[in-house]
Amino acid sequence: MAFEDVFPEPLRLALENVRKIPTYGERGASRLVYNLLKVSPEERKKVVSALTEASEKLKPCKECYLITDREVCAICSDSKRSKRFICVVEESQDAYAIERLERYRGVYHVLRGRIAPLEGVSPQDLTIDKLLERIEKNRVREVIIATNPNAEGEATANYLIKLLKDRFPSVKTTRVSYGLQFGSLLEFVDELSLEKSFENRK
Repeated sequence: MAFEDVFPEPLRLALENVRKIPTYGERGASRLVYNLLKVSPEERKKVVSALTEASEKLKPCKECYLITDREVCAICSDSKRSKRFICVVEESQDAYAIERLERYRGVYHVLRGRIAPLEGVSPQDLTIDKLLERIEKNRVREVIIATNPNAEGEATANYLIKLLKDRFPSVKTTRVSYGLQFGSLLEFVDELSLEKSFENRK
């Protein structure tokens, strides 16, 4: 009997669709789907229901691109936050990791990726044009670049630093310190290390 005859069609479709999620290859998709099937049917339904609701209600903030359930996110809408300080991150989860520290009182800008030529991602694929508009519109004083400390994150940071110095020479541009381990991701860094890295930006 052929493999196709014994492999369940619903399982094949589940694995195939999970692999469409960025960073989920065959191994990651397999781990997610098989582990989901290990939990009780009730818990499984809760997970699927929560994901369905998230996919229907969440969208990028029209100002900063942070994932939110509003047109304009709670941070951009907060009159107590200073729009003259923008922290640039690759993804929403990076902004939320910094936000957990409850120390930063500026706003964010989510690039929705990082420059990665080998993956076909160029500066034009990111939200850099919108960032430039916000800097000009809000008379920004400081742009804090908090891309991940890995090869792609560094390339993105270097590109932004050069671009901002050319376009806005009076705007202070800083980079979170190199206390973070190279190759790590902001969303997984412990809070103390992240806080020190943010405070010691250069």
